[in-house]
This record gives sequence, structure tokens and C-alpha cells, in this order.
Amino acid sequence: MLVTDPLAVLPDLLEWPTETLDRVIAELADPAHHPTPAHRLARAWALGIRFDRDHDPATLAAALADYAASTYRGPQRGGVGRYLALRRLLAGFLGQPVDLPAVRAMVAEAGDDPTMPGSAALILAMTDVMAAYADEPGYDHAESLRRLDELAETIPPENELRAVLPSLRMALAVKRGTERGNYSDATAAAEHARGLLESGELDPARRAAAEAMLAGAEGMAAAQRGELDQASAQMLALTDAVAQMPAGPQATAMRRLLAGATGQASEEDADEAGLAAGERAWRLLMSAMGILQPALDAKDAAAVGRGIRILREAAEVAPADYRHRALILSMLGQMLTIQSQLDTAGPSALGFGGPSAPGFGGPSGAGFGGGRPVLDEAIRRLTDAQRAAGHPGHPIWAPTLMSLGMAYRVAGRAVLSRETGRRALRGHAWSVLLQAGTEDAASAARDAADNAKQVARWCLEDGDPVGAVSALDAGRCLMLYATTVTMDIPARLDGLGRPDLLERWMRDPTDPEVRADVLAALTGGELTDASVPDVLDPPPLDEIAPALTRLRADALVYLLPADDQGPGYAVLVPADGRRPTHLSLPSLTTTGPVAHHLTQLDTRAATAQPHAHDAAPSTPHPHAHDAAPFTPHPHAHDAAPSTPRPHARDARSVTPHPDSRDAGPTTPHPHESGWRAGLDQLCDWAWSTVMGRLLSTLDTWRIGRAPRIVLIPMGDLAAVPWHAARDRDGTRAVELATFSYAASARLLCQTAERPPVPARAPALIVADPTDDLPAARAEAEAVRTAFLPTAELQHQATPEAVRDWLLAGGGSVLHLACHGAVRPGLDGSHLRLTGGRLTARDILRTKRVASIGLVALAACTTGVPSGAHDEAFSLATAFLATGARSVFSSLWPVPDDSTSLLMFMAHHYVHAAGKHPVDALNHAQRWMLNPDREIPPAMPPALTRQARSLTTPDTAAWAGFTHHGW
Repeated sequence: MLVTDPLAVLPDLLEWPTETLDRVIAELADPAHHPTPAHRLARAWALGIRFDRDHDPATLAAALADYAASTYRGPQRGGVGRYLALRRLLAGFLGQPVDLPAVRAMVAEAGDDPTMPGSAALILAMTDVMAAYADEPGYDHAESLRRLDELAETIPPENELRAVLPSLRMALAVKRGTERGNYSDATAAAEHARGLLESGELDPARRAAAEAMLAGAEGMAAAQRGELDQASAQMLALTDAVAQMPAGPQATAMRRLLAGATGQASEEDADEAGLAAGERAWRLLMSAMGILQPALDAKDAAAVGRGIRILREAAEVAPADYRHRALILSMLGQMLTIQSQLDTAGPSALGFGGPSAPGFGGPSGAGFGGGRPVLDEAIRRLTDAQRAAGHPGHPIWAPTLMSLGMAYRVAGRAVLSRETGRRALRGHAWSVLLQAGTEDAASAARDAADNAKQVARWCLEDGDPVGAVSALDAGRCLMLYATTVTMDIPARLDGLGRPDLLERWMRDPTDPEVRADVLAALTGGELTDASVPDVLDPPPLDEIAPALTRLRADALVYLLPADDQGPGYAVLVPADGRRPTHLSLPSLTTTGPVAHHLTQLDTRAATAQPHAHDAAPSTPHPHAHDAAPFTPHPHAHDAAPSTPRPHARDARSVTPHPDSRDAGPTTPHPHESGWRAGLDQLCDWAWSTVMGRLLSTLDTWRIGRAPRIVLIPMGDLAAVPWHAARDRDGTRAVELATFSYAASARLLCQTAERPPVPARAPALIVADPTDDLPAARAEAEAVRTAFLPTAELQHQATPEAVRDWLLAGGGSVLHLACHGAVRPGLDGSHLRLTGGRLTARDILRTKRVASIGLVALAACTTGVPSGAHDEAFSLATAFLATGARSVFSSLWPVPDDSTSLLMFMAHHYVHAAGKHPVDALNHAQRWMLNPDREIPPAMPPALTRQARSLTTPDTAAWAGFTHHGW
């Protein structure tokens, strides 16, 4: 066919069959037809269409050459330029090399489609996405988002281009979340995908792409939360969604974008012609991961070797400035360390949890199955990975250093191993700070706590209890501290005179680079592993010992549970400055009685019927695990008799008459007797497993009086009331020693520095603000009448009223007799007041203002964090971080009647007997246990009658409260 008017056929070329299209391409370049610049432009268009079909880089190169050579400057040139710019982006998403500056120049020359304003800006936004996925040097995520926002304001609502913008945001979020550890990006990507799917405006291809993106984002978010089963399910959904996408360029590009999530790339995929070096390295990495995970699960040493060979190739082809080079090198180093142990350590050395979870089941210092050269290569590769990561805020920094520490242990270099592990923990501290919010910080803090326990074990194995103390504390309270450091950032930047940082922060506070610069300004230091902000740095022993002395404590005791890495331990830090020591406790686990206790608490809460005005959905206890098969302790006492469940101060508790304390169910709560029996068995286990040995050890210290102990239980051990541990003869630990608890040594040291608050300072008593806890109301009024007559008493206290009191400077006492609850999530720990909730984060916002002598949280679960126990983000720790000197808090939903007795007696010992709060609570608990208890004259008649009718109370009635601070 003869093309006499090449520009007239441009629209038709899209529909022509490939055979016809090829003849036109040849004809447009035939010298016999005397091609003009218009012919050459038409041929560039036709070749671009041909590239859509064959994806051959040579086809696209020919199209671009014709476009550049054509001197035609008519209106059609802009359309061809925009079309070829999109083809260049498609090539990039297919893994082919792409010159992004040239794409931007082509779009600038082509300009907007006159019939579709914003089209050029949209192509540039797509170029930004390509820049992100191609790891373009100098790529600016915040600037890309700014351009997207600007584009959204420019494009009219009716313009079909607007529908593309959420997809671009979603792609950017997925990319940043996978490579930088910015966990909120997964959530944002999922939200964008849901919005697209709910719009109902997607064609089948775009709907399939959105479904694939949603599955990938939800899988990424689940993995970051540690929900591995959910993550696996989403990955299967992702695989199905991608497989069902209609064939074509979009499906091919989607498979490339999601290769990292599916792990389905093969070695053959990496051999595809025309791939950029970085793309080839990425596909090799994905291929290796697809081999190594099953190999580790199956303990297949030969398959591990194949994966390592592919990783070596990936490391060789990856450019020096390739963004994922650190990940490739880190993975290679981890696998080489495993390979070095295989022959001598045997299959048990493959106790490695997977490519992203360093750890070995074999003994430290196992032999070199792959030979010493393999181990030396592992150390070299991991060291190179650390250098490639660049700084401790990089998501691969801490895992790489943990793997390097293990490699040093295998090589017999114990001292260097421990120091490397401590550097990894500093990296975790920065990682928590660098997350976009405390919800994300919780995910990072969970990894930090796990690694801290592992490094502590290394130290204890090597006879270095000092290092173990530092390591254990490095994994504590990171979520709490991150919240305090990053609170009210705009106001603090304004106060520092940094409008430049404030502008960047307001533009995108989730950007990791912005966050790093802001944190450096707020903390006064650079982002290095040599140091972290003081609030995140474990205190040295010469700071801990004086703090214990000021608090009149004899020892700080960490309780480390057993796991697959080793036995449980108690690590003791003496107050007199002696070297720390430790006890090996093989039975100290979080399975059995501890898991049973947590599961029973979860069941108890889930089966309660909420008040009609507080019908919150029943959610699992934030720390509940599946209970292991449980056998009662051989010395367990008979369970307390089943009695009607008293009204508990929990948002999920139940009573038919909210104004009547005694109007509980006429039959026992269906799970109450099981929970109470399990609690007694837990206390028996606590004595035989820990407390008996601990108190015997302290007896050898010749203290000359009953010991005074501060406990820091790790992980789910924090749910155990250790002061209620019961000997065979029925003696409780609290009758033999004085107990306090701490979230971390750092927080303990900070609290110990606080001066006393004058007794004449203001006091605030909140009394039953929801008007459904009559005992709480009576308790609060009795405390005021007997001990604090000048205190402000509020029956209708709102969250704003309590915050205003804190912001006004606090005072001597804050007593809160109300409902409390804890659920998973950032604002999960809260008190129910008149008109709303007071959350832990609300309390932290008063930091650096309030100073409080004693906070009595006479409510449910006020000492239980809303995340993992090691994160220590609870109401109690929020008050301590805010400025409280002492806090009483609870471990479970406490019964209303007995709580009133216990709280009254605690105040009695503080205000009438002049005792420190720690002694006051311990004395009050002993008073509850004493059948010959004396009734103070100031106790009101109703409480007096209750006290006289009280026989030996069950454990739930008195052991739920713990003390923190002075």
C-alpha cells in the first residue's frame, strides 16, 4: 500500500494488524517513495505501536531515532512525542534501560494534549514513579508527591486523567514501603487501592491491577506487623490477581513491579535480553529468595548452595550505586554464614528463620562446614552491606549487623560479636524514631526487642552480664520514647528557628529523609550508630546503681524468658555498685501458665457483655497467645471458690445495674472460675520457677532486712504478678520482700532524679465520671475526706479537664477512680471519662509541664501496654514519662469492691503512716492478705463493713496492682 499522506493515517495505525503495520513501517522509510519529515514522524509513531506488541528494545530505539531525526514541527508532533514518552516508561517497567532525563525532555517538548489538559504533567508524574522503581539518583519522593497534589488541583473533576492519580500514589507508597521500611506506606497503598475499587469506575484491566496492588499492600502491612499467616494469605491472593490480569503491557509491567512481593522471578527471567544491570540484579535476588526460603524450611543444603550461587551473581552485576545492593550483600552474607556451619553443625544449623530473620539454631561457635574461606567471605559481604546501607536509619542496617554479629560468633570472635550486636540495637533505636508514627514505631520496636534479647544471650554466654544489662534495656520502651521525642514537632521546629525543616515536614512528614533531618535537629546529633538520643540510650551501671540507691532498692532484676535461642535468665544489678550477676532459669517460659493466663484474660474480656452505652467490639487481648497445653502446677492450691463476678473497672465489664455494686450476675461468669484458678496456678509457677531462687540468692547478699526489688520482666512475663508468687506453704512473695516494677532502667533513672512534690501542692480526685461505679465514687470521696481534704473532687471529669490540670503543672496526687481499658493500637490504652477518652498519647502531650507526686490509676488494665509488653506504651508509663514520681497501675480488669479497699489502704499508708508509695502499696497488699487486719479509724463505715467481712481474698482481688517509681 502507498502512504501518500502519512499524518492522516496516524489514528488508524493503532488498529491495523501487525503484518500490515510492518509493511507500513517499511514503506515509510523506502527511499523510492521520497519520505518527508512527516513520513519519518509517522514511522516513529508506527514503530512505537510495534514496540507495544513485541517489547523489543531495538524497535523502540528505531522509533526514538526517527522521532529525533524528523524536522516536522506541526501539531501532530506533540502527540507522537507524548506517545513515545509513554513507550519509554513502559520499557522501564519491563526492566529495560530507560533514560529518564530524556523522557522528561521529550514531554517538555511535546507539551499538553490540547483536548486533555494535564496530560503532560501526568506523564511526568508517571516518570516520577519510574524514577522511584529505577532507583534514579537524586529522586525526591516528597517533590513527586507535591507534583501529584498540584496535578490533582489542576485537572478538572470530570477529566478522566484524575482516575490515574490514586494509582500513581499507590505505586509510590508500595515502592517506598518495601525499600525504606516506612511502614505507613503499606497502609496508605492499601487505602488507595480500596478507594479505586470502591469507585466503580475501573475497566477490567485496571480493576485487576488495583486488586493486585491491594493484595500486595495488605501483605506488606501484615508482614511488617508480624502477622505472617495473614501476609502469606495476601501473597497467595496477589499471585492469583496478577495471574488473572488480561494479557498485555499493563500485566507485564505489573508482574515486574510486584516481583519483589511474589518472589516468583527465576534465573531465566534474569537472562532476558535488554535488561538494565540493576533490573538483572533484582531478578537474580528474587530468584535466590524463591529458592532459599523453601531450602531453609526443608533443610536442603544443596538448594542453599544454589541460592548462594545466584546471590553471588546478583552481587557481581549490581551497580555500585544500586539502591538494593545492601540487601543483596546482606542476604548473601547471611546465607554464607549458614553454609559455613552445615557439615559440622548438621541440619540443626538451619534453624535460621528465613532471609529476613537472622538467627541460628546451632550452637554459637559451631565449626566451619563450608570452610573458613566461606565464613570469611560471609563477614566481608556483611561488612560491605553495612557500608552500602550507609547509616543506621537504613532498614537493612540493623538486620545486617545482627547477621554480622552472628558470623563473628561462628568465627570465635566473641567480643567483636557483642559489640556488633550493640551497634545493631542502636540502629533499631534510630529505626523506631524514623517511622512515620508510633503505630509504625511499634513494628520496628518489636524487632528491636527480639534482637535485644538475642544480644543479651550472647553476653551471658560469654560471661558479660554488664553487656547483657545494656542490651536488654536497649530493646525496652522504644515506642514510648519515640512518641515523646516526636511529639509536637511543628511547634518545636518553630521554636528552634528552623522554617526550612518545618516547611519540608509540613509537606510530607512521612518522608524518611525529612524525618532524619528533623530528628537530627531535635536531638542535636547526627544519625550515626555511635550514639542515639539520650532517651533511647541505655544508662551505664554507674548511673543505674545510684538511681537504685535513691529509690532505696537493693537490686534491679531483668527476667528474660527462655526461647529457641537458650534458657531463661534473671539478670541482677546490685544497688551497691557490684558487678551484675545472673541466674539460669530453664523453666522460665512464656508458654504454659503464662500463655494460659493471657488466653483466659482474652476469653474473659471477649465473653463479657458491654454496657449499652459502651458497646465496644470485643477485641483480643493485645498480648494473648495461643495457650500451650496446660497442666496445673503440682503444688497448686485449690482454686478460690466460684463467686459471682464483681463489677470490674473495665470498659467491657458487665453488671445489670450500673448504679449497684452488688448487682452482679447471680451465677458465676462462665470463664471467671477458670481464670481465677489459672491465676493461682500462675502464682505457684512464679514461685517455683523464679521467685524462690531469686529470694534465696538475695538472702546471700546479707542485706539485713527484707529485700527491696525492682523488676523488669521481658515480653509476656510482664503479665505475671510476680509479687504474688506463692510458696508451697501459702506465703506470698510480697510478704517477704518489697516489690516495684520498671519499664526500663532508663525510665527508672529519669524517675529517680525527680524531686519530691510538696504535700501542699494541688491534688485532683476523679470519682466515677461515667456514673456507673458506685464503689469507685465512694472510694474517691473517702480518700478525699480522710487524707486529702483540700483536693479538687470531680464527678464529671472530662478528658480536657484532666489535661488542663496536667498542663497547669500537676500536683501532689492524681487519683483516677474510673473505667480503664486497653485494646491494640496507638490510642488503645485509655481511661473513660465524662464525654470521652483520655489516652496514653493525650497524657504524653503534657510532657515537660506536669510534675506529680503520685498517680493512682484505680482502673482496669492501666499497666498493660496497647502493643507488645516490651514497647511499654501504657497509661502508667505515659504518666511516668510525663513527669509522675510514682504510679499505681493494674494488670487486669480489677474488681470494684476490693479495689476500693486496696486504694484506701494505700493512701492510708502514704498520708497517715508517712510511707513512700512503693511501701504503701506493698503494705496495703499485705493488709489485704492478713486475716487479723486492723481497721484504720479513718475508714468509712461502708468500707469498714466490707473489710470485716473479708476473709482471705483471692489473688484477683489484690494482686492486680503494681507500683512504678518511688
